[in-house]
Amino acid sequence: MSRNSKHRFEVWAHLWLSHEDRDRIRDFFASEIGVKPRFVVKNMHLTVYHSRRMLPDLKPCLENVEVILDPNETRFMVMAPGGENPRDYLDPGRRKVGIRIHRQSATRQVILGFRERLTKLETKRVLGTRSPSSHKHNAFGARHFQPHMTILWAGSGIDCDLTKIGVPFRKMLGKFKFDKFSIEITDLDLMNVSKD
Repeated sequence: MSRNSKHRFEVWAHLWLSHEDRDRIRDFFASEIGVKPRFVVKNMHLTVYHSRRMLPDLKPCLENVEVILDPNETRFMVMAPGGENPRDYLDPGRRKVGIRIHRQSATRQVILGFRERLTKLETKRVLGTRSPSSHKHNAFGARHFQPHMTILWAGSGIDCDLTKIGVPFRKMLGKFKFDKFSIEITDLDLMNVSKD
């Protein structure tokens, strides 16, 4: 019996925002918006790929990279289905809030390059009856792929009008740098055994 058939796996690939930029974002929300630091995410990252299947020949890694993001190519959103647009039932002050990257962004193409390192490993055996992941869709998890990064935890109390935050955010903070790329593989069954 193969390793894949014995165990359930979870695969994550992330681009990690630099410590300097995390600090700048935290300071912006504290000084300009009045958000308490505990509501600002400490380890901000962008998820490039996620699956609950082991991919053949995939190896964990942590690499130094330099991916630059212009905040003018982002917009704020509530981190929930439909959160790209204002909705009465999605209160940003009570929910997680983040930024999404425009489809026309040059950085999006760089992100897709990292993503392709994993999507090209989606064999028929891994996918089963699922359609393979693409630039726009995921084979596993959320159907649509949209590069985004959570910035605030739920309960921050920010204004319902996210443009009041987005405009000064884009004007004051300048460009961001992602300086690490990681691939993490977790054997979910071994984790459950260790907890027993």
